[in-house]
Amino acid sequence: MRIAILTDDRVGSVMAGSAIRAFEMAKALDAAGHAVRLAAAPGSHTVEGDEHLLVEPTPWRWPNAVVSPAWSLPPRAFFGRHLLIADGVTPLLAELAELPNTADVVHRRRTAAARLPLAAARADAILVAGPAQVEWWSRHVRRRFGTPFLKVPFGIPEDPKFDERDQIPDVPGDWAVVLWWGGVWPWLDLDTLLAARARLGAVPVSVVVPTAPRPGTGAAHFSAADLDTAAQKHGLVPPQVVALDRWVPYHRRHRVLNRVSLIAVLHRSSDEATLSFRTRALDGVWAGVPLLLTEGGEVARLARKHGWGGLVPPGDVDATAAAMQLLLGEREQLRVRNAIAASRDEWRWSKVVEPLLDTLPTLPAARRSSLAGALIDSARAFLVPPGSEVWR
Repeated sequence: MRIAILTDDRVGSVMAGSAIRAFEMAKALDAAGHAVRLAAAPGSHTVEGDEHLLVEPTPWRWPNAVVSPAWSLPPRAFFGRHLLIADGVTPLLAELAELPNTADVVHRRRTAAARLPLAAARADAILVAGPAQVEWWSRHVRRRFGTPFLKVPFGIPEDPKFDERDQIPDVPGDWAVVLWWGGVWPWLDLDTLLAARARLGAVPVSVVVPTAPRPGTGAAHFSAADLDTAAQKHGLVPPQVVALDRWVPYHRRHRVLNRVSLIAVLHRSSDEATLSFRTRALDGVWAGVPLLLTEGGEVARLARKHGWGGLVPPGDVDATAAAMQLLLGEREQLRVRNAIAASRDEWRWSKVVEPLLDTLPTLPAARRSSLAGALIDSARAFLVPPGSEVWR
C-alpha cells in the first residue's frame, strides 16, 4: 500500500515528539513492506540512513492512505478516495487550553477545533494511546458507529544502545543525574522537582533541564535564565541544577541517557494529564533508565504495571523527594532497570504499529459521514470563544 505520513513538525537530525512519532511510524511501515512517504514541515531534511522517506510537498494523488494528526491536515485532505487515519495520540486541544490566550495560541485553538468535526466525519480509523483517549474521541465520532480505534501509542527504536556515554557539561563525573527530559510547559511541574531536590540537601545529585529552543522554533519557551530563577527560588546552585543548553541530536540522545540515573516527568492535574501519553518517558524504557512520574495518565499506569519507576501525587514535594532518594539507591536502580528490560520488547516501533498494519487491509470499516454537516460544524468551531468546551 502507498502510505503518506504527515506532520506539521520539523523532521531532521534534531527533532521533537510529533516529528519523532511521524518519522518512526514511517520507518516501521516502510520496513513492513509498504511504500511510504513522509511529508513534514518546511525546513525538514532527510535523516541519515533513511533518506528515501522524506518528500515535499504532500503527494496528494499518490497515496492509498494518509496517516496524520487531525490538527495537521489541510482541508483538501478530507476529500478524495484515500483512506484517512487520524492520529489522535497528541491531545493538542488540551495542551492549547493550558497556554495563555495570545493571538497565536487562540488562532491555533480555533484551527485545531475546526479540524475536529471534519476528522470525525471522514477518518476511517483513529489512532489512540489508551482508554482516556478512546473515551474522548468516542464523544466526537458518536454518529459513526463502527469507526475503529487502534491502540498505537509511542514506541521505541528496535535496539537499545548501552555502549556509548557522554559527560554532561557542568555536571561532576561522580554525581548522579536526574534528567528533566523535554520542554517545560505550563501543564508540567518542574517546580515540585526542584523543591524536592532542595529537600535532599548536599547529596551529589544534579537535576539537568534542557533549555534550548524546540526544533522549528526561534526561541526557547523556558530559557537558562528562567531555570536559574526557578533554582534560586529553592536555594539551589550549580551543579545541583544544570541547564542543558543544546538540543540533543536524535541519533545521539542515547549518549546522554546512558549518563542518567533517573528521568523525571512531573505534571499538574489537568485534562492534558488525563489524556496525555508521556512520550519523553519512553526514552527511559528504551535506555533502561528508571522513571519518576506523577500519578495520572496512561504512562503512569503502565509504569505502575511494569515497575518502571516511582509514582508520586501531583505537587507532593515530600513524596517526590522520598521517591528520588529511593530510586537513586543502588538496589532500586537494579530492580527497576531489570523490570524495564523485561518489558522493553513490546514497545518497539515494529510491535507498536501492528494494530495499524493488521487493520489497513480491512478499511474502511465504517461508512463515512457527509462532509456538508461537518463543514458547518467546523465553521462554528472556528468561531467559538476561548475556553469553550469544544476545546476539551
